[in-house]
Amino acid sequence: MIRIFIADDHAMFVEGLESLLNSEPDFEVCGHARNGREALQRVPEAKPDVLLLDINMPDCSGLEICKQLREQCPTVKILALSMHNDESYITAMLSHGAQGYVLKSTDRAELCHAIRTLAGGKTYFSKEVTDTVMQGLMRDRKSGTPKEPPKISRREREVLKLIVDERTTQEIAAQLFLSEKTVESHRAALLAKLGARNTAGLVKAAIYWKLLDD
Repeated sequence: MIRIFIADDHAMFVEGLESLLNSEPDFEVCGHARNGREALQRVPEAKPDVLLLDINMPDCSGLEICKQLREQCPTVKILALSMHNDESYITAMLSHGAQGYVLKSTDRAELCHAIRTLAGGKTYFSKEVTDTVMQGLMRDRKSGTPKEPPKISRREREVLKLIVDERTTQEIAAQLFLSEKTVESHRAALLAKLGARNTAGLVKAAIYWKLLDD
């Protein structure tokens, strides 16, 4: 069973979503929260496999909730569920540790697929979200987007995932048993290969080229 927690302040939406998800044979909704404070308290207690997190919570930004829960519950997969198909929201949520982003207008089949994908250890972004990120990349690059994905090594991919997960150079070095200088070299190589200027650019490129998937 995939245990799912819902963090959203719209009661009718949560009730409908809970009913929908519980009708799936491999899903179990293990709890819900109507505000950020409840989410930060209840998610660690419920220990879900996947958290469906609305970005606009009444008392605390979904971005801050995402960031704190990634630190408290690193094994929980966070799927942003939002009405906003905006590049800044998407990039921010991914930069704060979410592994997926789908719109609230998505249909049942796609939502269930997204949840199963995250539970399986991969990332998921709806087509509309990917298109938005791609448009941002094309604006950022005067020469246009390359037709082929950049070739990055296995180690660079590991470093990229940890960068997107907001780990510091010191934390990445400790986790991968590398020197901090080596981590910085990998970061510089990734920036060059992906045509990015900063972490936000790395996140967008990683989504577009599906570099966060195993």
